Amino acid sequence: MQMKSAMQIKPTGIRGFTLLELLVALTVATILTTVSLNVYSTFHHGIVESSLRYEQFVSEKVNELRCRTRFVRGLPLCDFPLCESRASNGSIRLRFSK
Repeated sequence: MQMKSAMQIKPTGIRGFTLLELLVALTVATILTTVSLNVYSTFHHGIVESSLRYEQFVSEKVNELRCRTRFVRGLPLCDFPLCESRASNGSIRLRFSK
């Protein structure tokens, strides 16, 4: 009978994670977070830089089109320093004067 009573006793082991397992999981999560934030930061920096270059390109083209439009309408040429277009150096004037 003692054999049955010994087998009927449920194991009283502690359920859950040990402190070492929790520390390992926390360390892995920290490393993954650090790496992913670094990658995101690099990606975001590249996007911002590309956006600024595109904005500068578009603003230069807008100024060039404004200068050309003023020339076609017969108005005085614009005085923008970025207006180094065909309208300001006379090549459009030669083409339209023929």
